Amino acid sequence: MIVTDETLEKAKQEVMADIEAHTEWREEVGRGKMFGFLLYDGGMLKAYSGQMLGRSDWDGYVPAIFDYLQPDGYFKTHEAEITQLNKEVEKYRGINVKGDERRRLDAIRAERKERSQALQRWLFTQFRITNPEGGSASVLEVFGEYAKRNALHQTVPPSGTGECCAPKLLNYANSHGLKPLALAEFWYGESPKGEVRHHGRFYEPCQSRCQPIIWWMMRDEGKVKREGRALLSLSEGKMPQDTRHLTLLYEDPWLIAIDKPCGLLSVPGKRQLPNAQDMIGHRVTHRLDMDTSGILLAAKTDEVFVAMQRLFARHEGVKKEYVAILEREMGERSGTISLPLSADFLNRPRQCVDYEHGKEAVTEYEIKGRMALLRPLTGRTHQLRMHCAHSDGLDCPILGDKLYGSMDAPRMYLHASRLEFIHPVTGKKVVIESDSQFMVNN
Repeated sequence: MIVTDETLEKAKQEVMADIEAHTEWREEVGRGKMFGFLLYDGGMLKAYSGQMLGRSDWDGYVPAIFDYLQPDGYFKTHEAEITQLNKEVEKYRGINVKGDERRRLDAIRAERKERSQALQRWLFTQFRITNPEGGSASVLEVFGEYAKRNALHQTVPPSGTGECCAPKLLNYANSHGLKPLALAEFWYGESPKGEVRHHGRFYEPCQSRCQPIIWWMMRDEGKVKREGRALLSLSEGKMPQDTRHLTLLYEDPWLIAIDKPCGLLSVPGKRQLPNAQDMIGHRVTHRLDMDTSGILLAAKTDEVFVAMQRLFARHEGVKKEYVAILEREMGERSGTISLPLSADFLNRPRQCVDYEHGKEAVTEYEIKGRMALLRPLTGRTHQLRMHCAHSDGLDCPILGDKLYGSMDAPRMYLHASRLEFIHPVTGKKVVIESDSQFMVNN
């Protein structure tokens, strides 16, 4: 069986039709849920993340790796005990307790924490997964092995590990001797409040929960990709056809600026791909996303590098402009977006809007039709991409943004077109510009 984009789209539409046939699911899936499918020689498996209406055993969908929802089972029994402790703690809300009552409250909280951690660890020992060779291990063991091999500190799985679509599908395929050809997950329903998810869009499995499990269940990490077009790495950008020649935009005895093409890393990464810093031969003072093109500045001395990093960090005397093509017409408008951002730790490198713990992120914008001029006043990761895509921002992603967008395109149409700053050595204003037609023509 040859898996093509059309094959994957047809399979997705089949799963979506089945979802919509379950009218009893309408309210829950309408709020947003991840679904997935696995193609194998002779058929297709379907899965949903977590539970559906509190059940893990709907016909036509792979079952949970471990069903811990039995009413009188170990998990439910101990969960009820923790719930009772929560109620005891809640009684003290808004009360300034002292003396014996304070010691009692602290003891209840300590017991609740100990019971919760013990129950979580027990649960992770019950989630046992299989690999194609018939091996079996708990997700707790898998995370420990993965952390050891990759020198990571996180040896205990995050809450919810083993309940996503990809682990369910691969575990079922391995335990039933099925040969996977392709695996894909897509979002159905509304986007979560703090994130950007688009109805019907494919997404890669979450990194923190699923990556160690997928690694263990596949072992040969390229296996599914070679045999089919598995959608496990959608965030990889398109590499430029020729990275040997970079356009020089500015140079003096202390600084150098080039026109970075889309698909080229700014600095060295884990995957040992070509990067601008190595090609320039000097340290990059700020970064552009791999899929963003445009002005990239590097310093020729350590002193200037430190000075420029300080300017970029504080946005003192620095002005940046980006040009973007949006997914749809937006008319003419201008204004300022202020949405605090923080890392989505379970789905790196994605970011989320976090009004409680996020860092301030501010962008000025001018829009004419689908063209947007964006001026970031802060320098947060994926700031412009999130401010365009999120419903509290422009609610219109940048065309070709595979993390936050909904439309496919040859590239992500975001280009760093202008950079203005005060030179750390001469004290003079420096203005560097890059023709945004570069973005349109590539």
